[in-house]
Amino acid sequence: MDIYFVLMSPARAENVGAAARAMKTMGFSRLRIVNSMVHQEAAAGWVAHGAQEILATAEHFVDLPSALADMDLVVATTARRRGQQQVYLTADELKEQLQGKPDLRRVAILFGCEESGLSNEQLAQADLVSYLPLKVDYPSLNLGQAIMLYAYELSRLELPAAAPSEEIPVETQVRALKQRIHGLFGDLAISPDEKLARWVMSGVPMLKQRDLNLLHLLCKDLERALRGQES
Repeated sequence: MDIYFVLMSPARAENVGAAARAMKTMGFSRLRIVNSMVHQEAAAGWVAHGAQEILATAEHFVDLPSALADMDLVVATTARRRGQQQVYLTADELKEQLQGKPDLRRVAILFGCEESGLSNEQLAQADLVSYLPLKVDYPSLNLGQAIMLYAYELSRLELPAAAPSEEIPVETQVRALKQRIHGLFGDLAISPDEKLARWVMSGVPMLKQRDLNLLHLLCKDLERALRGQES
């Protein structure tokens, strides 16, 4: 499993440098920057302090969908619960979720802009949402601090190294499964806004690997059955 730290529109070069330093300290190196080039500023390199290679190899994307297109699971981070009917995981709970999905290839941990965080539209592009419970009423942590806390928790994962992509079946991919289910809902004339559809889509990312695989097989059977009815 490869963990990618994805920064959405970071505003300050120093914060991206701190993020790179935190990542290297915890053994991570894959950084993606969306809609910003501040990681190329000198100040980012000064703060990175020994982690400049992470900045040099960071991937840049013009928009969020492009940055997440090849991910098997996307986890959005937020400073607080937003009152939506959605499961919110602490960093430790997120680690346990990923521990139960050992065959995922690429997992993105998405962080919002320092000034405004992630919008509801950006949060909707994620499969899971995570937050850091704070002891005091304070707006949020610094971006570098938040990344350090997540990097520390995720560095404790005990998973096998990612296999070449051609050896990984589609059944391991949470996002691929959600797309398949979405297609089935369309075939069955089930609106994605219906309570059942929302419940299924929010529950799929919480499944363990064995259940993900079984649900993929069930979807294959349903697809075959629907094709048989059409012929």
